[in-house]
Amino acid sequence: MIPFKAVAIDMDGTFLRDDKSYDKKLFSELLNKMKERDIHFIVASGNQFERTRLDFTEYWKDMSFVAENGMYLVDDGKDLSYEQLDRSLVEELVEFMAQRPELTPALCGKENAYLEKNSDSKFVKMMKYYLPKHKIVDSFEQLPDDVFFKFTVDVPKEKTLSTVDEINKKFVGRIFATSSGFGNFDLILPHVNKAVGLEKMLASRNLTLDDLVAFGDGGNDLEMLKAAGLSYAMENGSDEVRKVADKIAPNNNDSGVLKVLADYLM
Repeated sequence: MIPFKAVAIDMDGTFLRDDKSYDKKLFSELLNKMKERDIHFIVASGNQFERTRLDFTEYWKDMSFVAENGMYLVDDGKDLSYEQLDRSLVEELVEFMAQRPELTPALCGKENAYLEKNSDSKFVKMMKYYLPKHKIVDSFEQLPDDVFFKFTVDVPKEKTLSTVDEINKKFVGRIFATSSGFGNFDLILPHVNKAVGLEKMLASRNLTLDDLVAFGDGGNDLEMLKAAGLSYAMENGSDEVRKVADKIAPNNNDSGVLKVLADYLM
């Protein structure tokens, strides 16, 4: 008997190989097996929805997405729900970061992500992959007309932890700075994460987190792995993630997620 009714996967470092590819033939076979068994397949990513949709161009309408670290939920090609940053809080964060020239923010909205035209060119180049729906604006002093999910911020590696700590102290209870690696961090609502988004998504299908198997490799997967009925950390995952997971999946470059699912479904 298969011990889950839904599957949640992180993308970078988990489902995707380091070159951002995956075994599409095997995935297509497994997705069909899941549909036959009425198993719900969910992408749970910190990335922009459009980025993850493009990763599954042929299949995305048969899947669900918990995007932007739980802020934006899309089910079977339609919006299910979303959370948003209060506009006055966004303005306050813009002012805070403007006083720190070492910080380069991208503002992630529902319609588009936004980058300032004077942003560091390397950051802009990297963000063009992660934020395929984006616009360049003169500055964030006049905010676009959009719903805002989060900031993604570039920072010198040696200042990552101190900056995250400073923001979490200054904006305690209002915003949460979380880093998935040295050199960048996200600013998100403190009560929202992948587990919260997944709980809402599953409830819409009359399922609970106990019905879920989840796969992850990094810090923004912790809540999801702790909450899932069955959890797998990737072999390449952080020590923290490996400690909380029930089991270890093979390396992301070895199609670890697909291999585990194939063992259950094929």
